[in-house]
Amino acid sequence: MALHEALIALQTGCSGLLTLKQDDPYFKKRLPTIPYVHQGELEILDRLTQLGQHYRTLDEYIQNIFKDKKSGLYILSFAFELRSILQTYLNCLKQLEHECLIDTSLTLSHLLISLTDYNLLFPSLVSLINKLQTNGYRGCQILDIIRRYTLDGNIILSSTMKKLLCSCHKIFIKQITSILTRGQIYDEYDEFFIGLNNNINIEAMGMTTPSISRMTSTITSRSHSPDRDKQFNLQMPQQNPTITPGYSQYQLIPDMLPSYIPLQLADKILFIGESWLILKTNDEDNDKNFLSINSIDYDEQNHRVQQQLYALTLSDDFNIFELERIIEYTRIDLSLTLRNLFVDRFHLCNELEQIRGFYLIEHGELFSLFVNRTNQLLLNIKKSTNAIENDINEIFKQCLNDLHLETILTNVDKFKFKLNFSHNDNSTQETSTGCRRLLSRVQGISDNSNNSFDFWSCGWANLSIQYNVKYPMKAFFSENSKQRYNDIFHLLIILRYVQNELNNLWLILKNQHKNSLILHLRNAMSFFINNFQYYIQIDVLEYKYQQLIRSILSSTDFQKIKYLHEVFLSDIQQHSFMLLATAYQSIRNILSICVSFCLTAKQQENNNNFDENILRQFGRDFNDEIRLLFGILGMVQKHNALPHLGVFLTRLDFNRFLTNNNGSFGEF
Repeated sequence: MALHEALIALQTGCSGLLTLKQDDPYFKKRLPTIPYVHQGELEILDRLTQLGQHYRTLDEYIQNIFKDKKSGLYILSFAFELRSILQTYLNCLKQLEHECLIDTSLTLSHLLISLTDYNLLFPSLVSLINKLQTNGYRGCQILDIIRRYTLDGNIILSSTMKKLLCSCHKIFIKQITSILTRGQIYDEYDEFFIGLNNNINIEAMGMTTPSISRMTSTITSRSHSPDRDKQFNLQMPQQNPTITPGYSQYQLIPDMLPSYIPLQLADKILFIGESWLILKTNDEDNDKNFLSINSIDYDEQNHRVQQQLYALTLSDDFNIFELERIIEYTRIDLSLTLRNLFVDRFHLCNELEQIRGFYLIEHGELFSLFVNRTNQLLLNIKKSTNAIENDINEIFKQCLNDLHLETILTNVDKFKFKLNFSHNDNSTQETSTGCRRLLSRVQGISDNSNNSFDFWSCGWANLSIQYNVKYPMKAFFSENSKQRYNDIFHLLIILRYVQNELNNLWLILKNQHKNSLILHLRNAMSFFINNFQYYIQIDVLEYKYQQLIRSILSSTDFQKIKYLHEVFLSDIQQHSFMLLATAYQSIRNILSICVSFCLTAKQQENNNNFDENILRQFGRDFNDEIRLLFGILGMVQKHNALPHLGVFLTRLDFNRFLTNNNGSFGEF
């Protein structure tokens, strides 16, 4: 009788020896005494009943997972493997029942000893599913939780948890295989550590609205269970399978990345997926000849990668080192292919040459002519309109034609001048207060007026270039790199404008005015501006650009080429002091003072009324900023030892004049 009740309790969590507590239908309480059962056997019965309750909890969890259509592939795979473990337990109960029928002298102790492994295993499994349910873990997140349980010293528990982890790793490997061989992510439930980047600024990158590909094929389990195959045969909305997301729309999701997958490895997987988007994309704006040019057959390579990844799923122990080897091999192969595609077939160096011509102002005579023709237009602009932008672009095209540079700077339509006014930009307050007050007095404006001139709010300070990136170059030039180019262009075009203003002022004053103060101040400003521009254009831009081109031509790794390009932009910004806030702010103040000085000098020349006090104030403000900048750059050179900076400081202080005058150009 006790054996019969125990077998029932092992499967249902209760038996005829148990009474139901009325206020809690899920709590089973044994009768305190049973006359025909020994007290020791009652304790064994309690343990067997507890084991049955664990089984009941696990079985209910599995049924709930199967009923929930939003469970996710990882939880489903976990549930299927857990069901197979419970099935083994039921088979064991069946065998024990058979033994009890044959030998009626068996005791409850025999049942307890036969089920010792499950007495250790089931409590841990219940603890595991409670943790998964309580914290809402899903997808790749459950891999970490299960893996911690595999580290237990108990062999039975460890091996069982490894089976559960292996079942989840099969889904994990399938998703990795998909992105490594097709560049597609099969992730209906958002469980993978790589997902679509929905925050990407499509317009800023010069891209068309992407067509997002959904899963168009099926993911079939390797299990022989018909129910399992049915559960994993996910039919997705049928769309064009050749359409894939635009490049750079994948992103890492750190919360979903398992702790035993290195971030560097995840980056490689991301790179390979994005590389496939380049090789197999079918965006609206791609090159019509791309598919014929890129006629490389990857089937053989992909088949080999699939076989190697499939082999990883056959082992209970996940071999992370083998996975790294496979991914690195795939990365190297694709990176070499992309290098040949961009450098040899799509002429990346020629594209960089075009960018250099526009963003980095390679042709000085072109932009000098452009500055002359748009001087007053951009100076007086306070807001942007399509008509003004069209006029600016037409003026630039006319400059190209007049200098016969249209054959050198080809595809000019890809580069459009834009005016980006930011009404909430704090930089509009960065102009020297003294200079604004001086200019306001010259123009007859009250000091308290809000209409005083601010150079950083005019068109020159807000001029940028919109680069309409064509496929496949948008895979190389990210939004971040385009912004960096515009930051560099912003500095260069203002330098060119200030230099032009100082030169025009010299033409006005050389034969008409005898005041040595204004000439001396103009010469000091021109000396600094000319040396600073030469330093950026020749010592920094020219040297770094030639270094970049040599590195690109000698490299066989596309990732390295992209990295070298980012380093190139960072080096330019660093050597131009754009990353050193105090120095760059001082440079901006100097440029603002120079512009205000030129405009004031022209205004006074027109009125035939030169106020030396105003000129001397300009000189003092200019000297203050030069002294500050000279001191900052001296400290930077002392600690960082930048080679180009030393040359620049030597030019500024070639005869020790600045040093002898405490970093200034003398008294004004």
